[in-house]
Amino acid sequence: MRERERALSVGEASEMLAVSPRSLSDRRFRIRLGLQARRIGGRIVFLESDLLRLLERGREGFPGERRR
Repeated sequence: MRERERALSVGEASEMLAVSPRSLSDRRFRIRLGLQARRIGGRIVFLESDLLRLLERGREGFPGERRR
């Protein structure tokens, strides 16, 4: 039997990724990260497995962005 996936709110997801909730609400920001959002009842939610996969993959620089 498949376990139910945990859906996190924008606030919970932003804490997990250490970014502002406003950033996660911005569709362009999510596209740059490669992060999918889902709408449930008019709210944006993120699957915990997607967030964990993003953290495992690590952040890659954007084209033209200098590394620090």
